[in-house]
Amino acid sequence: MTIFGTKINISKEKAAPLLKAFLFFYSVLCSWYVIRPVRNEMAVQAGLENLPSLLGIVLIIMLLANPLYSWVVSKVNKDRIILYTYLFFILNLFVFLFVWTELDAVGKVLIAKIFYIWCNVFSFFVVSIFWVKIINYFHRDEAKKYFGVISAGGSLGAFSGATIARYFSTEVCGNVGLDSGPFSLVIISILFLSIAILFGNSLKARGMNRSNEIDDEVILGGGGLDAITSLFKVSSVRYMAAYIVLWTALMTIGWMIALDIVQNWSSDPCQRTAFFARIEQIVTPLTLLCQFFITAYILRKIGIAAVLIAYGVILAVGLVGYATYPEYTTVLVVVIILRVFEYGFNKPTRETVFTALRKQDRYKSTVFLDTFVARSGEAFGSWFTIKGMLIIGLSSMSAAWAALPLAALLSWVGYQTARSTKVKGF
Repeated sequence: MTIFGTKINISKEKAAPLLKAFLFFYSVLCSWYVIRPVRNEMAVQAGLENLPSLLGIVLIIMLLANPLYSWVVSKVNKDRIILYTYLFFILNLFVFLFVWTELDAVGKVLIAKIFYIWCNVFSFFVVSIFWVKIINYFHRDEAKKYFGVISAGGSLGAFSGATIARYFSTEVCGNVGLDSGPFSLVIISILFLSIAILFGNSLKARGMNRSNEIDDEVILGGGGLDAITSLFKVSSVRYMAAYIVLWTALMTIGWMIALDIVQNWSSDPCQRTAFFARIEQIVTPLTLLCQFFITAYILRKIGIAAVLIAYGVILAVGLVGYATYPEYTTVLVVVIILRVFEYGFNKPTRETVFTALRKQDRYKSTVFLDTFVARSGEAFGSWFTIKGMLIIGLSSMSAAWAALPLAALLSWVGYQTARSTKVKGF
């Protein structure tokens, strides 16, 4: 099969599932990205000084939600996990719409903070559970060939969502009012998440003929604490947990510095929301080019170790850029480079690593890592940037220099993660 001029070896029996997975991820990320700029604006309105507390609340929610999720996964049919999880979040969005229309201006400020917290939970769960579905459908040998293409579906969805969000932030928000923009974007998010359910349910986990196991168990079994105990029992899970903590901490440090720069650049909420959406519009085409033309080659020829190591180096360069030239143009360049590398290379690489885990860990540990562990890194990064720097009397920009040793540690942990997984052929 040839996609955009690139020859990709796809068997006839995998062509239809690959297209479904592509459209599945498109719908998931479109659903998220139409409301992501609103989330970012809520972060600014909430005040940077309040973000550590808000992220702390997110962390507590993740801690409580993960054992519940693991218990549900242990008891229900695997093919219904997408349905149950996504319907839960759709219900949440309907509740948000109802409450939003009933409250006054003061109440909406509180809802804005709640919505920011909820978005952080939503984004990690819906994307993580998507990848759980995918890594249990395609075996590890197919991962290096197909995950770049599947990720491209997500990037296209992100572009579509960001484009929709930018339209509503400039046309609706600027000309009609702030209420109409978020309200409309939430409706669109519900629509695409519903479409995602349809594509997700069409990818049945039964009988996928994985190369390393026979996937014929409908009910996984086990308990609600399996994901936590794997941290102590499985070395690859431990290393990946450390990698995710460091990665999310560094990304949070960089993002909070970026928010500080953007806040100083403009006091107009619509202008800031449009700027955030513009970033997504630029990131997506570049990411698509990487995913279609480069990702598969990198995974096959260079290897997962090189990708995991490189992320720390790129983050270090970005932090130095923030520290030496704190302008909104720097934010534009650094965020674009980091997100292109994350979505184009690092994310497919991490998901390829997950294909080497046993089935229990793929369904439970991966979600735990992508939610609670990742949010732990975010909480640490926010406190490091805001509270840590204030305690010693330094500005948030000083966090960029202080975080450089963490970037070096990330590269080392990335190397150890690649060694521990023992994924062959990369």
